[in-house]
Amino acid sequence: MLFNPTPLERLTTLTEELITKHSTAEQELKALREEIVSIRAHAKSKDDEIERLTAELSEKDQEIEAIVSKIESLLG
Repeated sequence: MLFNPTPLERLTTLTEELITKHSTAEQELKALREEIVSIRAHAKSKDDEIERLTAELSEKDQEIEAIVSKIESLLG
């Protein structure tokens, strides 16, 4: 005899599948949100480093300009 599920059994099966898929999607969403937070923190760290290096480069440029000015004044 072939298995012929009742409408209620089919509905139960479909509901269970939906609940499982929903749970999986929730877990994936949570993982993605955590990854986004991590990526944003990493990006912030990189932005801070870029800002620090840019300031450092500006200071070095000023030092070079001062040295060039001194050399120019010595040369006349």
